[in-house]
Amino acid sequence: MKKLLLIKASSDINDKAIMDIHCHAEHYNISAEHIEIASIEELKVKLQNKKLDYIYFAGHGNSDCFGDERTFIVDWSEIGQIICETDCLNVGAIVMLYCCKGGLNVVAYKLFSVCPKIEYICGAKQNVKNIDLIIGFNVFMYNIENRNIDPILSAQKATLATEIRFECFDRIEVEANPLYYYKYCNGNN
Repeated sequence: MKKLLLIKASSDINDKAIMDIHCHAEHYNISAEHIEIASIEELKVKLQNKKLDYIYFAGHGNSDCFGDERTFIVDWSEIGQIICETDCLNVGAIVMLYCCKGGLNVVAYKLFSVCPKIEYICGAKQNVKNIDLIIGFNVFMYNIENRNIDPILSAQKATLATEIRFECFDRIEVEANPLYYYKYCNGNN
């Protein structure tokens, strides 16, 4: 059975959104759980001994960091390091960034550059509301789990369904990008 973990880092993520994610996961025979964190140290502890197929980071985000200014803010690179250190992802797992700007190239590039175990990253490229993320990620997972469609195409379908720009990054394609190579693999970051 596949496993999904939702990591809630902001009180702005309401309980109904979490319930919706759990309900949809059950439809796809995915075991879902959620945790709430208030520090990066707490994240490290809670990811220990997990093996996940989907990991949602739910909170506030921008091109530099993730979290909630009322509790903690962390750089995307540090999140990537923790994912790697805890070895919490199964092969083919998808990191889902349930926040504004989680689908920006710079966010994916930072995460990929510090953790070679991350294969896919999906998020929205713009400021969004909770409901936009709920619907978009439901469409994304429906296409992957129910229709067996590739994650990249599934993100495009989420964009078409919501008119919110969703992007899914595939490590293999990103590593072939000269900008990624120059900035993150050539010692220029």
